[in-house]
Amino acid sequence: MHFHHATAISPAPSGDWAALSDAERISGIDRSVQAQHPVFKEQLTVVSARHDGQVIVRLAMPLGPSDRGTLLMDFEDFLKQAVDQGITVWGESLGDKNSLRNLRGIEVKS
Repeated sequence: MHFHHATAISPAPSGDWAALSDAERISGIDRSVQAQHPVFKEQLTVVSARHDGQVIVRLAMPLGPSDRGTLLMDFEDFLKQAVDQGITVWGESLGDKNSLRNLRGIEVKS
């Protein structure tokens, strides 16, 4: 069996992006969203914008895997075009919400 791995190098964020503080990056994203695509503001909140281009978002409402994936990819594409090519978007990590596992004391580490 042969495996083929992607060899393309992901673009890194610009020096201008890296030089900003986390708060300045979030503010810049919020301004771009408000000016060009305000519907994203209703669907998600940026909770972190790191110097390495990772943008962490919190969804405003629960979505199924397909809808969540599409929303995050659309948002990432928008940010790459409007803010910086080196941005990657990640959904915020949530804990285990299964009440039965929680009652039995089973812990799932994320």
